[in-house]
Amino acid sequence: MTSSISGPGAGPGTSPTWYDVLGVDRTASAATIKQAWREATDKFEPGTGAGQFRMFNEAADVLLDPERRAAYDATLTGDTDSAPVPPAAEPTPTVRAEASEPTGPTSTRRGLRAPRRRTATGTAAPTAGRDGSRVPGFLARPARSTAVLAVLALLVVAVVTAAVLVGLRVQDAAVAQDARSEAPAAAERAAAAMLSYDYRTLPEDRQRASRYLTGGFKKQYLDNFTLLEKQADGTDGAAVQSKAVVEASVESSGVVDVSSSGRTVRVLVFVNQVSEKEGADPQIFQNRVQMTMQDVDGRWLVSNLRSY
Repeated sequence: MTSSISGPGAGPGTSPTWYDVLGVDRTASAATIKQAWREATDKFEPGTGAGQFRMFNEAADVLLDPERRAAYDATLTGDTDSAPVPPAAEPTPTVRAEASEPTGPTSTRRGLRAPRRRTATGTAAPTAGRDGSRVPGFLARPARSTAVLAVLALLVVAVVTAAVLVGLRVQDAAVAQDARSEAPAAAERAAAAMLSYDYRTLPEDRQRASRYLTGGFKKQYLDNFTLLEKQADGTDGAAVQSKAVVEASVESSGVVDVSSSGRTVRVLVFVNQVSEKEGADPQIFQNRVQMTMQDVDGRWLVSNLRSY
């Protein structure tokens, strides 16, 4: 299928140029040519006038590329002073433009002196429009570049997120490792202080043990320790009455478990207690004590104790 152009100045012996197609002078600026192209193509709807629509696009492709325009001007003769030739209306095609009117680097229209396409230089090749016709390369949207940038942005976010997660895991592992070494040592010191007392120095022993305690367990322990010195009815406590002296020593300890935060550790402590009372032989008690150690402002304190 070929396009025919009719109108003033397009009679026998005359050949309309790309300037005639867009209705501009040969001295028209790029802005004027672009405006003329827009006005010429705005009247087309998808699926109508595909041949003329593509012709306007090819004219804009040539005239808006400085190098191609210069080469085209060189092919023109002096007969281009005729009046602009408006394109005639064209019936709506019944098939897609690509099937009926093949286009390519060497295709031309009857009566139009179009130069051969160059691929080494010039604007980007036209892309398909919404009705199947070609749109000048200078108007093509950079969809591929936008998609690439979006993918790169997602990759950056994924890499940063993975780095943060790895960093947090490494930090948690370091905290847990510190807890496994620091909590048992603190539990051993606390056990020796909490499970030792002398009826002659009970206030001092009570004060020494209190430094290792925290939370509700601290009050519970100190209330029970007070009964060693004095009963609720005001009489002497059991330690004073029996003149008891108990010395505790730690044999070993081990971690039972560590919380996910690394701030709570349960420690099993093996304790020997030597108990001496007035008028009785010394006795040795071997105990297993599970102590819950809590990290409070960088200090490991006892928040619970249970003996076996």
